Amino acid sequence: MELRRMTGHSIDFEFRKPRDVLRKVVPQPYAFDDVPPMIGMVAHQYAQATGYDQSGIIVACVTAAASVIDDRYRLAVRPESDWYVSARQWSFLCGGPSAGKSPAIRAATKHIQHMHDDLHRRWYLANENKPRDAQAPAPAIYTSDATIAALSERLQGNPRGLLMLTEEFASWIGAIDSGNRGEAAKNRGDWLQLRDGGPRQVDRVERRSVYVPNWGVSVLAACTPNGLAKQMKHMPEDGLIQRFVPCIMGAANTDASGDARQALTTWEQWLRWAYEFTTREIQSCIALSAGARALFDAEAKSIRELVVATEEFSPAYASHLDKHPGMLAEVALVFHVFGTTQGSALGNEVNSEAMQYAIKYMRKVRRHAHALYSSILSSAPAFELAQALARSIVAADHVVITIGRDWMTQHCEAFKKADDRLRREAVQVLEDADWLEAKPGVRAYGGWPTKFSVHDKVFQMFAREGEQWRARRAAVRDAIGDAD
Repeated sequence: MELRRMTGHSIDFEFRKPRDVLRKVVPQPYAFDDVPPMIGMVAHQYAQATGYDQSGIIVACVTAAASVIDDRYRLAVRPESDWYVSARQWSFLCGGPSAGKSPAIRAATKHIQHMHDDLHRRWYLANENKPRDAQAPAPAIYTSDATIAALSERLQGNPRGLLMLTEEFASWIGAIDSGNRGEAAKNRGDWLQLRDGGPRQVDRVERRSVYVPNWGVSVLAACTPNGLAKQMKHMPEDGLIQRFVPCIMGAANTDASGDARQALTTWEQWLRWAYEFTTREIQSCIALSAGARALFDAEAKSIRELVVATEEFSPAYASHLDKHPGMLAEVALVFHVFGTTQGSALGNEVNSEAMQYAIKYMRKVRRHAHALYSSILSSAPAFELAQALARSIVAADHVVITIGRDWMTQHCEAFKKADDRLRREAVQVLEDADWLEAKPGVRAYGGWPTKFSVHDKVFQMFAREGEQWRARRAAVRDAIGDAD
């Protein structure tokens, strides 16, 4: 009792260890050796030159590679059950505004845009003087903005499939959900089927009937964690997000130096070669070698067991994992094409090496998906406010022993803007994490204490975070001309 009176907190408070509420959930990065050497080399040189998280350029390159492989160049996963896959991929890069999402997407895909321009220029010269009904279908490799109706027209003449390239995932989702409720639901259903490909008959009263030989599109998009979380709150649980390969990007290295120009030139050569080669080989159906099949079957079994183990406590994550066997086969086909020597004969089997790379890549996808579904898409506003308040505490100009709501309001902008209920929940998070303890004997206001003891260990344990946050605030003050 005497100790409580002297220190202002309970006897055991100082012996507890505060938990880390500041940790940003950034999974282990995709590694250069998770992919074949060609893709790994491009990613390594780009990451060295820019300092951006290597994960972004690796996933962007894998998706770009998949998009130039003709959808008619397929892998027979299990012919006995009519299971065939194309190399189609849906992926998004998720990171803060300075993570380098858009630069990574542009580096991986700018040559695809050049290829598209070349094709369209040749088509225009060949068709500019012809009547519209005599013109050949306009070729396309990618699109950045298209309605379902426009896609149905464009895919008629491009059975190899397209790449939907958007640097704003939220705007892409918004376009899908545009229109009235019934039309939005129809759009989402159409997009869900675009992930699987295959022939499709489109009949509309207001338009002529359209037969699409391959209703297939790859997607590469970007988003911020907060933007994605907000968007998902308004999306129906129809499995759309679970069809994406997520890439959670970490902070950039501001001291990076390097030169990626030669690597990106080589990347362009590979993209052009894969586009032309798989177009010539559209009748080919690739099989799994005996070794690759054994690896695939073992990994697919492991995935099914993991789905069963997680479906009760994380159904969204389990739903995503349930799609991994198909994704594994698709990625193996990509690595079959991009894992050989350019220009050499590929053979008609995906070998064990390509499958081993695909397994490593998809296991990293699993980690990023876990971070997505366990943290980003499930983070509560109270926890986010608690993190902001915790940062303000460790970034204080001096060690604070006691704080109250006045201090929290003055030093934490997010706390100042929050309503009283959310404030109380955030403080409760820090109490539960042993950062704060209500001071005994102080008066209550609005049903909760007005003064809290701060655990002194937080200033030792999170000194680095406090220093970084102080430096960031100083940089902002300096930028707006408010420096001391």
